[in-house]
Amino acid sequence: MSLESLRKLRARTVERLMLELAQVTRTLAQSEERCRDIEAQIQKDVVIYDRQSAQGLTIEAWLEWQGRLDSQQATLRLVRCEIDQAVEAWQQTKALLVEASQERRLLDVVADKRREVQRAEAGRQEQRTTDEGASRRYSVLKASNS
Repeated sequence: MSLESLRKLRARTVERLMLELAQVTRTLAQSEERCRDIEAQIQKDVVIYDRQSAQGLTIEAWLEWQGRLDSQQATLRLVRCEIDQAVEAWQQTKALLVEASQERRLLDVVADKRREVQRAEAGRQEQRTTDEGASRRYSVLKASNS
């Protein structure tokens, strides 16, 4: 595979990882917002539950409250698990992005050096051609003067 092909492939990989990182970041932000919303709802419901408990609850009402609070706690645990997974995915994607970016920069440096060597070689070749032409003209001029 040519150097240019490798550079293009690495550039596409960097772009893909950046998009993936942005998506993971959005997912993480949404999960964190959902977690805050659930926590706020639980707090509101606990206050209402405490108020109603102080006034006395029937068994049915108590069971309903327990089911509701248990369900909210289970949902909160699931969202926190989603957050943990998103954080792990973000860290992995970020590490891959850093690695791909470093490889891309390295390939760019190698390509720049290769172009520099090619320009220098082209300059030397041009100089040799110029020198050969001047040498021939000098030889022809010298032979015609003799």
